[in-house]
Amino acid sequence: MSRDTHGPYRRDVMKTIGAGAAVSVLGGAAMAQEDDDGDEGADGDTDDDSGTVHTVQTLIAGPATNPERPADFFFQPTGLHVQPGDVVKFVFTTPDHNVVSYHPAFGMRRRVPVGVDAFSSPLLGWRADSIADDQIEPPAEPGEGGEEGEDGENGEDGEGGENGGEEETSAPVPSTWLHAFETAGVYDILCSPHEGFGMNLRVVVGDVEEAPFETSNPDNLAPPRAGPVGLARVTLTDPALEPANIVEQGRVPWQALSANQSGQG
Repeated sequence: MSRDTHGPYRRDVMKTIGAGAAVSVLGGAAMAQEDDDGDEGADGDTDDDSGTVHTVQTLIAGPATNPERPADFFFQPTGLHVQPGDVVKFVFTTPDHNVVSYHPAFGMRRRVPVGVDAFSSPLLGWRADSIADDQIEPPAEPGEGGEEGEDGENGEDGEGGENGGEEETSAPVPSTWLHAFETAGVYDILCSPHEGFGMNLRVVVGDVEEAPFETSNPDNLAPPRAGPVGLARVTLTDPALEPANIVEQGRVPWQALSANQSGQG
């Protein structure tokens, strides 16, 4: 549930992500444009006494692990365990994604805790101020010109590894969006443009090991549109995303999903 007052929330977020971020707060969510020079740990989390910020990237990778999609579209990690009050920073490393809760306000059966309001980010990608005014073609997406890390993230060299800082300077800068998870429970999230390709995220807030909705059998899900659509039905019933496993693992990468390993994801 969103905080009732924006002031304390905004101060907590600013303190956690650093003074280099420009934040506009609406309920439990915030837009941020950052210098990305904060002190993040290897797992993408930042801690201080105001709480923890967990980083989730929006990624596209190929070849596809399922012939029903042209490439893999995914949140990384795909399963995340946080504590009440923690913030998730969504980094739009690849463009044309959003972050949407399964909620009756959006015409879908609730897959977030009762009492939690619907939330949705705008459709985001790279920051407009990092794209040249006269540019016609989109920039190469991360992974097309550089290597990715084990979790699907870019390596230190990124797109411009061979040419050093010159390439990095001209690389597009991802937009970021923040959401604070205040209420304990299981939250299922989708990317509207790519839900049919299985682009989902499950966030478990607190030590909750069961959800009040179906998480194991796609046949028991509500029919689309009220229920998940297309390959989202596979992602959200994958054993790796069972709430108890997410709590145990802390972070579940896309590559750990059973369907992706078997070529059915």
